Amino acid sequence: MDHIRHWAPKRALIAAFVLAAGTIPATTLVAAQGRFSARPVAAVPRALARAAETGIGPVEAEMRNVDYRVDDKVTLKIEYLRGALRNTRPNEAPWFDDPTSFDIAIDSARVSITPQSLTAMLNTYVFNYPGSDIKKLEVKIEGNQLVQTGVLDKAINLSFRIKSNISVTPDGRLRLHPTNVRVAGLGVRGLMNFFGIELQNMVKVKGGRGVEVEKDDFLLSVESLLPPPRIKARVRSVQVANGLVLQTLMGATPRTVPRMTPATNARNYMLYQGRVLRFGKLTMNATDLQIVDGDQSDPFDFFLGKLNDQLVAGTSRNLRDYGLLTTMPDYGDIAARTTRTSAGTVAPKPATSAAKKP
Repeated sequence: MDHIRHWAPKRALIAAFVLAAGTIPATTLVAAQGRFSARPVAAVPRALARAAETGIGPVEAEMRNVDYRVDDKVTLKIEYLRGALRNTRPNEAPWFDDPTSFDIAIDSARVSITPQSLTAMLNTYVFNYPGSDIKKLEVKIEGNQLVQTGVLDKAINLSFRIKSNISVTPDGRLRLHPTNVRVAGLGVRGLMNFFGIELQNMVKVKGGRGVEVEKDDFLLSVESLLPPPRIKARVRSVQVANGLVLQTLMGATPRTVPRMTPATNARNYMLYQGRVLRFGKLTMNATDLQIVDGDQSDPFDFFLGKLNDQLVAGTSRNLRDYGLLTTMPDYGDIAARTTRTSAGTVAPKPATSAAKKP
């Protein structure tokens, strides 16, 4: 009788456990290496199943009407871009907060840059190193030509002015070919030809910075001119018009990719779809992220380095297919708002969740 009384509580406990387990039809208890774990049995929506199956790899990307700020002074005006974010480290997904974690591999794009941004880019990222021959460079546009002025740092500093035609090399780089060269106010193009002196004898450029001097020409590679995230593309065509240098870009290896469509009728947006993408403390599997301009009346002013500020000032909501739609104000509006607030004026209301219709 004692052994019956001893087992009775255990039998009751086992029965209760079995009954309780029977009330959870969506879960099966699985024994593995002596331990039990819960495995879902009920089907989940396909969109979530894809998320669970997603691995690390390229994230498809599309941008339209985006003023993409590289920093406070350099902006790329993206009319259209279709490509992918490629992780630069094995087993690490692209992370917006670490621009070195991914490249932007372009399939096709139309991108323009102002002479002011081109000036800042060359001074900040190309010729900004100890021993550089070129100082205080400034780029302007005259008609359909580029005019470069600055200081040639030799035994003595010599001011220079070079007027150039711009074209594309067979390997997809930009070629600046001088048509007029003046040093210290004197025309020296004829003298250079007479004495057999070429620009590459006068100017030395440090390697790996996207610029090479070939005879009298400057060759610029879009893949190395800017800081991370690096752009992976070749120039297909270039023209100077309306105060801008407009480039049509293409990938080194052509892909057939479909156009991506936003969930709204927005004209200014950035779309990311595909594999794993990280931003802030969040990780998105089977990425479906749509970033929409809160003001559709002008291009979307976006600053990757200030992404969290734009996220805080904007609004986000889930879509029925489990995607994420984020509406952001232009970065310039946030910066102006911060300046006015610090000066003691009243800040404007935060951005609304709905994008304006075009």
